[in-house]
Amino acid sequence: MNQGLKIRICWIALGMGLLTPLCRSAVADAQAISEYQVKAAYLYSFAKFVEWPAGTFKNAVDPIRLCILNDKSFQVQLNQIAENRQIAGHPVLVTLVQDGKQSRGCQELFISSSQSRETMQIVDSLRGASVLTVGETDDFVEQGGIINFVVFGEHVQFQVNQKAATQAGLHMSSQLLSVAKRVFK
Repeated sequence: MNQGLKIRICWIALGMGLLTPLCRSAVADAQAISEYQVKAAYLYSFAKFVEWPAGTFKNAVDPIRLCILNDKSFQVQLNQIAENRQIAGHPVLVTLVQDGKQSRGCQELFISSSQSRETMQIVDSLRGASVLTVGETDDFVEQGGIINFVVFGEHVQFQVNQKAATQAGLHMSSQLLSVAKRVFK
C-alpha cells in the first residue's frame, strides 16, 4: 500500500477516534499529522453518520457539499481526504464559501476560529436550512452551532449540540453521538 493512501486512511481512522496499527506505522513513516488534518478527517467522516431530510438531494448522484467558510488552508486539507470520494453514493464536493447565503446550499459548513466573529450571524442565517455547522471556538455550540471541535492535550475531540441538529432537521447516528466528548440536549 502506498504511503499517501496509508496516511489518507489513517486520517479518517483518527477522525473517528481510532488509532489502528496502520496509523501507527504511517505516522512513524510520515511527518506528524496536523490538528487541521485530523479535523478535516472528522469533517469528512461526520457526513457518514448524519441523515439529511428527504428532498435535500435532487437525485441519487447530487453531491454532498462540504463547505469551508473563508479558510483556503483548511479547504486544501479537506480536499486531500475527500478527493474522488463518495458517501452513500453521492460524490463529495469541497467548496469554499464567503457567507451564510452561499452556505445554505451546503450539507456541512466548517467555520474556523479565524471566522469566529461571524459565527452568530452565519448560524442565524442558516436557521431553517439543513446544514451541519461545525466550528472550533469555545462557545460554538452555545451560539447554536451543531458540532464543535475541542482539543484536550494532543487529542482532537468534538461536542454535539443535539437540539440544534434536530432543529436543522438532521438525524445524527448513535455511533457518532457515542464518540462525542459531550452531547448537549
